[in-house]
Amino acid sequence: MKSWAPTTLKAQALVIVTAAFLVSHVVSLLLYESDRTETVILTEASDLAARIAGIVDLTQSLPEVDRARILAAAQTQFLSLTDIEPANDACRENAFAERMHAELSSYFSTVPGLDADVCVRSMEELRLLPGPNGGGFDVLVTIRFQDGSQSVFHAALPEAPPLFNDRVIGFIALLGLIFLVIAWYLIIRIITPLDRFTSAADEMGLNIDAPSIAETGTREVVQAARAFNRMQTRIRRLVHGQTEMIAAISHDLRSAITRLRLRAELVGQDDNRRGLMRVIDDMSAMVQAALDYARGASPSEPMRKTDITALVESLCDDLEDEGQPVSLSLLGADISGKCRPSALRRALGNVIANAVKYGGSAHVSLIADADWLVIRVEDNGPGVPEGEVEKIVQPYYRVEQSRNRNTGGIGLGLPIALNIAHAHGGDLHISNRAEGGLRVDIRLPR
Repeated sequence: MKSWAPTTLKAQALVIVTAAFLVSHVVSLLLYESDRTETVILTEASDLAARIAGIVDLTQSLPEVDRARILAAAQTQFLSLTDIEPANDACRENAFAERMHAELSSYFSTVPGLDADVCVRSMEELRLLPGPNGGGFDVLVTIRFQDGSQSVFHAALPEAPPLFNDRVIGFIALLGLIFLVIAWYLIIRIITPLDRFTSAADEMGLNIDAPSIAETGTREVVQAARAFNRMQTRIRRLVHGQTEMIAAISHDLRSAITRLRLRAELVGQDDNRRGLMRVIDDMSAMVQAALDYARGASPSEPMRKTDITALVESLCDDLEDEGQPVSLSLLGADISGKCRPSALRRALGNVIANAVKYGGSAHVSLIADADWLVIRVEDNGPGVPEGEVEKIVQPYYRVEQSRNRNTGGIGLGLPIALNIAHAHGGDLHISNRAEGGLRVDIRLPR
């Protein structure tokens, strides 16, 4: 089942910030709407009470005939006189109606000489004069004058208009869009240093002498960059130290081997001399292989754009000219990519030599897609026991019976190829073929 959850840190941060923004604003608006509705109606009720009190104060001392004429003239669309006698059990059906009743009664009680009874009923329950939201309140105020007469004022107080109209929703949408743009900009500024760390780590994997990462940004980013640069410096010092040590040892050993070779030439008996020369040649090959292995882990050759097809074809042609049983299959157009040509040629040469030595022949092919380039070398030999496939890339490891000193090999050919592949950001994949033989893939990023 496909997940629609964002996978990048930037997208996840934006979703979290947006969700928090929406939840906080929706909750705030709902709370505001609830308080606003009550406040608007209570304000209308207070204004209604003040208007009724003013009318009563004006007509209190007038004769009943004049009072009736003025009361009739004071009626409006929202305030009128009625003959309805409110029943006490019909008033204050809900908590808010109770609050309105208390508000109106409290106001009338502060007016001297005003005797009033208040009845507040819900329009929604009475189904009278519904407001825009189907709610509101019906108010009946019974005023008893000093001469014993009374009048009943009727008023309809509709609910406050809804807060979430098209204008408000449009404003919230615009505000949300502005917020998203600002949030995205800030998230990019905060998270972009992670991209720098990723690029620096990849670059260091390809080139141990890559430039240090810039120590800029927030305090935490600067601290992380300094720690990364210190780590890179320590790794660089360690790798260069090992390479220089092996190079120095190899140089000293080659000097000693050269002296041994000169002394071996002075040996009188041919059989003894040939035996010594074979031992010296083996020692020289071992020293050179060890030096190549060390150089593969820390290559000094720069990466450059190279015609990979031409490089592979040239190497195979050279080996065929030397009488090696090497064949090449090229499919499609020429393939180019960034690599260290000399190092890649050495790695491929080691893999081909391994296939020829233990499989009798080598078949080379190129496979490429949008992301990876694969140089595949296959042989028709006995293959490798499944339990030892991963071990043959370990330095100086040789599979018994077929890969030992009697058949040649030092145990550094494939490890050198693996080091070179890793230095290119790639890998070396080894597997047994179903039809027999070994398959070695040098995988390189394009």
